[in-house]
Amino acid sequence: MKDLNGATAAERHRLADAWFVAFTDALHRNNYARVASMMHPDGYWRDLLTFAWIFKTVHGIDAIRAWLSEAVAANATYNFRLEGEPAIGALGEHGPTLEFFFTFETDIAFGRGFARLVEDPNSPESLTALTVLTTMRELKAFPEATGRRRPREDMCASSGELANWLDRRNLAREFKDKDPEVIVIGGGQSGLMLAARLGQLNVSTLVVEKTDRIGDVWRNRYRSLKLHNEICMNHFAYMPFPDTWPVYIPKDKLANWLEFYAESMEVNVWTKTTFLGAEYDNSHKRWTARLRTADGSMRVMRPSHVVMAVGVSGLPNVPAFAGKENFRGQIVHSSGPVDDLAVKGKSVLVVGAGTSGHDIAQDLYARGAEVTMLQRSSITVVSLEPSSVRPYELYRQNDGVRPIADTDLMAASVPYELLARLHKPLSRQMAEDDKDLLDGLRKVGFLLDNGEDDTGYFLKLLRYQAGYYLNVGASDLIIERKIKLKAGVDIARLEARKVFFSDGTALDTDFIVLATGYKPLQEGVRAMFGGEVADRVGPIWGIDDDGELRNMYARTAQEGFYVSGGGLPGARAYSQYTALLIKAAVEGLLPSQRSTAQVESSKKPSTGSELRERSEPIA
Repeated sequence: MKDLNGATAAERHRLADAWFVAFTDALHRNNYARVASMMHPDGYWRDLLTFAWIFKTVHGIDAIRAWLSEAVAANATYNFRLEGEPAIGALGEHGPTLEFFFTFETDIAFGRGFARLVEDPNSPESLTALTVLTTMRELKAFPEATGRRRPREDMCASSGELANWLDRRNLAREFKDKDPEVIVIGGGQSGLMLAARLGQLNVSTLVVEKTDRIGDVWRNRYRSLKLHNEICMNHFAYMPFPDTWPVYIPKDKLANWLEFYAESMEVNVWTKTTFLGAEYDNSHKRWTARLRTADGSMRVMRPSHVVMAVGVSGLPNVPAFAGKENFRGQIVHSSGPVDDLAVKGKSVLVVGAGTSGHDIAQDLYARGAEVTMLQRSSITVVSLEPSSVRPYELYRQNDGVRPIADTDLMAASVPYELLARLHKPLSRQMAEDDKDLLDGLRKVGFLLDNGEDDTGYFLKLLRYQAGYYLNVGASDLIIERKIKLKAGVDIARLEARKVFFSDGTALDTDFIVLATGYKPLQEGVRAMFGGEVADRVGPIWGIDDDGELRNMYARTAQEGFYVSGGGLPGARAYSQYTALLIKAAVEGLLPSQRSTAQVESSKKPSTGSELRERSEPIA
């Protein structure tokens, strides 16, 4: 076989088509042994909703064969077609790869997939699939009202209807005489994008947001905050950012965009509204949800689904300190009004060395404070460039080249287990690139690590959303000792204007800022829905033994309850699947109960160490 790197477009198409025809023919004939044999021995198949309304990752020929014999047999797939032109890529040490999109159908849905082929290690003249992704793209009976299916009004007004668009929007937003099918708790990026997708599927949805304005979830955070990853991976569903926007988006610019997005996508949002709690009625398949609205009144609604979209963090984690009642200074959590502190010329202790701790310490220093950072445990530090961008190079390469939905599909085709393996050599290269930065930090006593299994910061993000910092200047201030450091100790007790550390030293301080993160999101569920629901749902976020995120975006063991969150890329990509699941349930296409195996898998508790990592943020 000719080297893939040197193959012409026609040769690439011929090679992909030959493999694809044999692959789909074997599927059509239910020859699952043959299908599995066309996978690389180290290959992965990931499926998002196509076969069992769940997210599923399968690794290895034997496991893929066994899974196909159950999954495909129960949910036939057909009409497989190559889409577009195959391209040459690479995936870690596996390269070059021959990559292509494809489409297919099931009885109820249109699907879309992505495959990467590599040379067969046992037969260099043949190609095998290193990764195959299959996803549900659209329910046949309920397509999105987009593109050529966009709404079309009767311009002749033959109906005699006097209400115009604004009248109808205001009426829809009020929910005066009806309840929504879905209540989304939280008006950040996750809640708004999911609500936008549900709107295109004609699912009545209300977003409740406790702050005064849409976007306050970003607007009210500390003054210096910008997104630490590039704009290329942060676009919103249906509405990418303008080409004129900066690479790193300031938090207030993003906050205003959320407000603009909600209005443009006709998302129904009630601001200044607090979700007080809800109970699920199994017999009627409805929630009884209680809301305190902006005017202080109570509203009871009965949606069929509730989505918690408050990020991946629960309640603020505020540690208890001996002598706290004696402290005469001010203590504030990083989620509070840090910008309001009059810190010029004052001593400030920042407790925590994660991203928020670094950003806040840097901002306080710029405002004239004498800043000391308390680092209780090691973290991963990488430079903003060139290192931190390496994990999302796929988005950088494809920004402006292909639709971001295509790039999301390509990214989703790399399962988390394989991603962790790829990040070991990648993170070591990043550490080598950042040698001067890391050596400078070690010299002043900063505690560093490269992740629990040498996979760097990106896997920490996926596992804990904590324990790393992308250097935008605070590391340099620490190296220069402009931000002082206390590492490897904790607070023993507080006195009037003094903090005593566990090593016997003390610090005079006026303010303590707790950049100590948040409790596990499961505790947020407990606070809103009670212990029974929280225990039924189980731990949220982090990669489970099945290779998928725990209880995120997918069905949970609590019927009618979903969790959405994470950064903008996850909220954009996976809101599509959450919306499809909810639409299928509303239309009676989704089984009312998950299988026992699925429920038990989602309920399986984490180990004590995993719970501790998330409830007590690293650093």
